[in-house]
Amino acid sequence: MKKYLIFIIACVAVCLLPFAGMAVCPTTESTENKAMSAFPSLGIQEGSLNLNLFQELEEYFNEHFAFRNELIYADAKIQTCVFQVSNADTVTYGKDGWLYYSSTLGDYLGYNRMSDRQIYNMAHNISLVQEYVEEKGSDFVLAIPPNKNTLYGEYMPYYDSYIVDHTHNVDLLTPKLREFGVLYADLPKLFRNENEILYLKRDSHWNTKGAVMAYNCMMDTLGYAHKNYGDSSVIRTKDEDGDLNRMLYTFYGEKELNYRYDIEQAYTYTNDVKSVEDVWIETEGGTGNGTLLMFRDSFGNTLIPLIADQFQKAWFTKEVPYGLESLMEQYDPDTIVFEKVERNLSEYINMPPIISAMKEDVSKTAKYLESDTTVSIESSEYDFNYYKISGSVEETLLEEETDIVVRINDTYYKAYHIDSNGYAVYIKKKNIQDYPVEVEVLTKDQGIYRVVQKKVIDEGEILP
Repeated sequence: MKKYLIFIIACVAVCLLPFAGMAVCPTTESTENKAMSAFPSLGIQEGSLNLNLFQELEEYFNEHFAFRNELIYADAKIQTCVFQVSNADTVTYGKDGWLYYSSTLGDYLGYNRMSDRQIYNMAHNISLVQEYVEEKGSDFVLAIPPNKNTLYGEYMPYYDSYIVDHTHNVDLLTPKLREFGVLYADLPKLFRNENEILYLKRDSHWNTKGAVMAYNCMMDTLGYAHKNYGDSSVIRTKDEDGDLNRMLYTFYGEKELNYRYDIEQAYTYTNDVKSVEDVWIETEGGTGNGTLLMFRDSFGNTLIPLIADQFQKAWFTKEVPYGLESLMEQYDPDTIVFEKVERNLSEYINMPPIISAMKEDVSKTAKYLESDTTVSIESSEYDFNYYKISGSVEETLLEEETDIVVRINDTYYKAYHIDSNGYAVYIKKKNIQDYPVEVEVLTKDQGIYRVVQKKVIDEGEILP
């Protein structure tokens, strides 16, 4: 009986340890990309009882219980070493310890392949952006870092038999971009032509050598003179703690080798920058190529030190959707760079950059075709200075390469194509002074226009 009692006491002690240990050793750091919750108010909140107290207490305990990171690490090691699987939904455990973002699995297996219409729409939207940028006198280049498993799928786990399509969205998009004349730094082709592995094993991004190669490709595509760092001194150090490594193993995962370039950099930060992860970064002091505005994601972290040194002033932002027009008006950059990883390409057809719509020259009278096409006008939720005119066109009226045009009062505009059959145009509010607003939605096929919806909207009908 005594041995059973000892066993029960030991089990209870183990269960209570994470809670009791919070008094002396609470968890105060997390590898998750979010702020840790504060201890909830026990009493009155803004004059009323905190009805979510127990839910907030649970969340607080789940994030702060003692030895949380150590226990997660131990569980992760057991799961990966014994069962060859990840204990984190966000991380896929591959062969030979390779780690991948789980969010790229659909792209890898081919389940997230876009339709031909969506691919056309994406190229169309990007071409409108380039047209706008060039009309303002600036240069434009697009760069798409490929997903890790697009390049190194041989280290993915047992999913090969589940692949339904080996063609990736970026492979379908590339020729369309060429057709539209979009200046495109073809990073997928660049990396596929390299025999050397240039992504990190336990991180979702390229290593520093891969970043230098991507940077050179982008600058070469723009035709800019730049340092290529080919003669820089390079060493390898085992101190890289990858993002996926931290997600899975918290602070105790094994570091891996990365390249360290001996580069004397001239640029300095001109705003309060905590790290290259910051949403907004300003630099100055580089040389040679005027000013730059770069819309980027986390792949830009390793590009910033390279690119910033090549421009007298540079602004880097992670905002989505891109507030392109307002930032160009504020900073008047010489060069615009769009950099977005392959797995997030759909943002170009779901949240395209905010610019005043480009005008369309419609000289012929178009015939009206009754349809279920929808129209709405509302203030943009991302920039209150704009109206967003949007809706959806009846899908039976759209071929793969049908364009959508919107007439607002007396002016025709080229519309963004949203997803498969949606559309959107942004117009500054100061440019709509006459009410009611007459709106026509037109389709354009091989130069032939058809009006598929007409609507008159009074000022009071515009959504706030």
